Amino acid sequence: MSRWLFLTVWCAALFALCFLLNTRHNDFPWYYHPDEPGKIEQVREGRWNFHHPLLLLGTTKLAVEMSGVSDEQRVVEIGRTVSAAFMSAAIVALSLLAWRWRGRGAAVATGLVLATHHQLYELSHYFKEDAALLFGLSLAAFAAWRYAERPTLLRATLLGAACALAISAKYLGAVSLLFAVPVLVKRHGPRTTGSCALAFLLVLVAVNWPMLTSPTVFSDSFARETALVVKGQSGMTRRVPHAQYWSIFLDNTTPVMWALLLVFIAARWRQRRGLGIMAVLVSVFPFVFALALSFSPKSNDRYFLPATAFFSLLAVIGAGDLAAWLSARWPQRVVFAVASLVLVVGQMPSWTASRPGWLVYDDAFQRDDTRDLIDWLKIELPHDAVIAKDNRVPLPDPARKKHAARVGVVPQKIVTPRSFGVKSDFAADIGTIEEMLAKGITHVAVSESDYGKFFLNGLRPQDSERADFERRREFYDRLFRECEVVFERDRGTVIYLHPGIRVYRLR
Repeated sequence: MSRWLFLTVWCAALFALCFLLNTRHNDFPWYYHPDEPGKIEQVREGRWNFHHPLLLLGTTKLAVEMSGVSDEQRVVEIGRTVSAAFMSAAIVALSLLAWRWRGRGAAVATGLVLATHHQLYELSHYFKEDAALLFGLSLAAFAAWRYAERPTLLRATLLGAACALAISAKYLGAVSLLFAVPVLVKRHGPRTTGSCALAFLLVLVAVNWPMLTSPTVFSDSFARETALVVKGQSGMTRRVPHAQYWSIFLDNTTPVMWALLLVFIAARWRQRRGLGIMAVLVSVFPFVFALALSFSPKSNDRYFLPATAFFSLLAVIGAGDLAAWLSARWPQRVVFAVASLVLVVGQMPSWTASRPGWLVYDDAFQRDDTRDLIDWLKIELPHDAVIAKDNRVPLPDPARKKHAARVGVVPQKIVTPRSFGVKSDFAADIGTIEEMLAKGITHVAVSESDYGKFFLNGLRPQDSERADFERRREFYDRLFRECEVVFERDRGTVIYLHPGIRVYRLR
């Protein structure tokens, strides 16, 4: 089979495999993820808040208009499908990058490793920008590698367009320029540089045109996002640099990957004098990216996605290095195939409780703790009970218009701080236990996704939030100590289906 025929067949097959996997079980209710309802509203109304650029939302709006749907559930499923497509395309781009670096075997191994990685699998299921960002960064890295090999107008155009797509996914996509600028400086020419810049501007404007027509909204949103990165969010912050992403690295890798990364680092050090510029840039990118993340108090597992994907690529290259070192004793292809297979298989089960594998995530998407809670409330709890709830407990909030369609799913009365004129996500802000009882509240439903922040080491309130933080922590601590838990589901790997729900009977 010729090289180009192989690549065509492989890319098509890999995209189809990833898309099939990443769209499994993505039909959970649209209101489970706290960020998805706002994106649905933007797509349906065409009024953008510009908290992120418009690659994901614009693509989803186009798909929604073509399909003719309008209800929230159908819109969010289309958005999740678009996210799965971006993730699948990102995996293909990284597979192609491995092909340019180490040949067909590396391309196949990289594709399979990424297709079966639990973090990529999970984040492809949400109507969020993370998959689109990885797509832009992966395409930019591949385009820069091709341009570094031979600078042509076509490759320069692709490089400019890829960087524009990365920035159009998330503002953080500007890191794609770390691939583009060095190769443009090293192998520059007026025609290729101009072609790259023109493609960059045209794609950036085409995808994000509404930003140019609403400069005030864009400016305010960009300032908001910058403040969150610098100061933290939801009134919480932490010291920087912090070690949170070291734990996230451990959660998203395996001992097999650690060993192969060490082999990779050793091999690159031996070859350091002869490495091409893109080999250097791709080698250091995930390390630099992870380090940069540790200097922001705003932290989340999903922000680590680009580092996870590129670490996986480096591990496959490390498998090739291992095969080369052992070639005197065993056939190189056999060693590489075995190392790659072990890398893939090692990602499927759980190594420890804190490092679940792909199979655990696939199972988690098929179970729904909120549905279990609703069934339990209908049968086990008195219908005249009054339940106060945290925001992340996906029961309807009668004080919010967007919850109107869900009111009545349980016979009990549901109340939140908004029911008493208080804008808050925490049941603790309704009052003390005695004050709740005086208001007729009989039970409190809480979520670890809400109250957990009050008990995490290393996370602390901003100065303006300290008093509220202490009051809320005292409420939850007392609730756990003094009241009876009557329903409990642990917080799971897919936190939007398993947010860690407890229902307490007040006394």
